[in-house]
Parts: sequence; C-alpha cells; structure tokens
Amino acid sequence: MSIPLSALDTPPARGRARPALFPMMAVCSGATVANVYLAQPLLELFTRGLGVTAAAAGVVVTCAQFGYAAGILFLVPLGDVRRRRPLLSMLLAVTVIGLLLAAAAPGLTLLAAATALVGGATVIPQVLVPLAAEFAPPQRRASVVAGVQIGLMTGIIGSRVIGGAVGDLFGWRAVYLLAAGLTAAAGAVTIALLPREARPTAYGAAMAARPSYPALLASLPRLLFREPALRHSCALHALLFGAYTATWTSLVLVLTREPYHYRSAVAGLFGALGLAGAVAAPWAGRFVDRRGAVPIIAAAVALMLAAAGLYALGGTVLPCLILAIVLANVSVQWSQIANQTRIFGYLPQARSRANTVYMVAVFLSGAICAALAAACYGAWGWLGVCALQAVLTVLALPVLPLARRYDRRHLTSQKEQ
Repeated sequence: MSIPLSALDTPPARGRARPALFPMMAVCSGATVANVYLAQPLLELFTRGLGVTAAAAGVVVTCAQFGYAAGILFLVPLGDVRRRRPLLSMLLAVTVIGLLLAAAAPGLTLLAAATALVGGATVIPQVLVPLAAEFAPPQRRASVVAGVQIGLMTGIIGSRVIGGAVGDLFGWRAVYLLAAGLTAAAGAVTIALLPREARPTAYGAAMAARPSYPALLASLPRLLFREPALRHSCALHALLFGAYTATWTSLVLVLTREPYHYRSAVAGLFGALGLAGAVAAPWAGRFVDRRGAVPIIAAAVALMLAAAGLYALGGTVLPCLILAIVLANVSVQWSQIANQTRIFGYLPQARSRANTVYMVAVFLSGAICAALAAACYGAWGWLGVCALQAVLTVLALPVLPLARRYDRRHLTSQKEQ
C-alpha cells in the first residue's frame, strides 16, 4: 500500500511563494553549505601560508564541522518560533562576517575561530529545507525538497572542486572572499523572495507567550520520544548514512594503494561521482509525491546493499568500484529526500525542530560509523569496511515494516475523521 504524503497533513497557513523562490532556495543552500567544506581542499595552502603543520591545519576542518553541528542543534529549532526572514537575515550577516574574518586571519587560531563561527551560522540550508516544505503545495512537497537537496549536494561537491582551483590560482584568502560574496548575493535574493509569514504556531495557537529558549531545546528529545514517524525516519536514514560514510571515508585508502595507486588529486575526482545522487533526486521526489516515502526508502536500502557487494569487488575491479560509488550516492540521496519529506508531512507545526532532531541523529551516526570504519580497516582491511556497510544496511530492514504500518494507520484514521 503506497500513501501519497500530501494525504498525511494539513499544512499551516502560508503566503504565496513566487515561482523563482524554490530554485533560489536551492542556489542559496548550495552557496551556504559550501562554506562548511571550504577548508578541505585548502589544507596544503594553510600550511604554506601560515607556517603550520598539516596536522595543525586540520583543526580548521574540525572547527567548521563542530560549528555546523552546534548550529543545527542550537539555532535551527528557532525556525519553529521565529519568523524565518529575520532569522535568515541574522544567520546570513554572521556568516558573511565570519567569512571576511577568515579571509583576513593573520594566524591559525583566528582562522579556526572564524571557521567555527561560519559553520555555526551557515545552517541556513537546514532552515530553508523545512521552510521550502512549508511553502510547497502538499502534492509537490517531495519534489521541492528534492530540488533544494540537489543544490545542497552540488554545493558540497562544488566547494571542493572550485575552492581548490581558486586557491591554487589566487591563494586561500581569495576563496573565503569569493565565498562571502556568493553567500551574501544568494542569501539576499532568497530572503527578498520570501513571502510574508504568519506568526509561527509551533506550540499551539492557545499559547500566547513565546516559549523560552531552554524550553524550546528541551522539547527536542520529547519530540523524538512522542513521534513514531520521526523515530522511524531518524533510524532509517541514520543507518543508511552511516553505511554510506563507512565506505566513503575509507575510499581514498583503496584508491591510493594496491592495485590502483592513484595520486590524491586523481582519487579526489571520484567524489564527482556523488553528483549521481543529485541527478536521480528529481525522479525520487516525484515518486514520493505520488506514491509515498516508504517504497523509495526500501529501494534505497536495496541499492545500499548492492553497493556493499560491489564495493567488496571494487577493491580490485575498477568498474565495480565506480558503480558502487554511484549506487551508494543515489541510495543516500533518495533516503534523505523520502525521510525528510515524511517527517515534514507528519509534523507541520514542528518542522524545524524535527529537522534538528533528524540531522543530529544523522551527524552522530556518520561520526560513529567513520570511527568504526577506521577500526574495521585496521583490523580486516577494505573487506571489513564493506561488511560494516552491509551490516548497517541490514539493520534498517526491520524498521521498514514499522514505518509502513504507521503510515497506513495514520491514513486510515484521517479518512475516518
């Protein structure tokens, strides 16, 4: 039984979105999420320009990632109790200031602090995704979310390619100046296109007083325990993203060693295969709009299992390795679109907080599974990492029928009302 997600909620009142808004949200998401990954291709330039070791320069990447995780946890929930236009304006201003500080940093300490500030404030995409779901017509919600996710994925991959090229030509400071300009331009246009919003009603219309910030954060674990749909989707995507991360983080070790012996620059080009997920995203969005999320999530699980087998063969067979990369990226992108759209449909009054809980679960899974992958590689080599991916994917199988039954019961109860 397939259930269109447009049948699962009645969204709150919203203004009319202009036709250019959703494409601009995708552009803005890509331009801003790129800021989190800018430092990755610039580490060698940091070592030469600032006179530090490669290990010390790596703290810049770490600060950006920790800043982003903290921003998701502490800032994104505000989208349920604040109007998004001023919230986005504040985040945009702080991000641009942080990028300019990074460009002018005289040493590693200030550069790391500035990138942490940028990471924390550039959670703009995680505010835009639930906002796009709110403004989208219910029958097109998954397609709109998919479009914004395409921008997100393109920004992550493009930041590494464009950032490295600009850094080689003009230096690492020019990369941060370029990022500041792109962020300011994309953010300003997106904010200008936003329609007027009604006052957020995350805690119900009967509550006149706005909840305190501690109460807002305290509501996050309660939301997870109270909402089965959120638990299902957190578990499903956390497991698939963990499986994806396990092999993705270890892949460079395979490509640079026996039998391939690729240089790091060549190995990095395999990351462009991640665009396969962006190419496949629109179809998945349209399918979810028509038939529901669970069939696409089930397909994502099947693709990830197939990718685990192909990865194992890809240790010595390059075509299998390439196909595995494509399937794994398509799988994780389909899972992201379907699971996010599903929780947005069930929790129209708490989309920002639901997205916070969801993304924190995904980030934690990615971090834990990256550590497990390193341990597996050290103990059993590449085949151990592939086995970890397969085990994590198999753990998602028992959750699928739970999600399917819950969707059926919810739709049945709505029809009876």
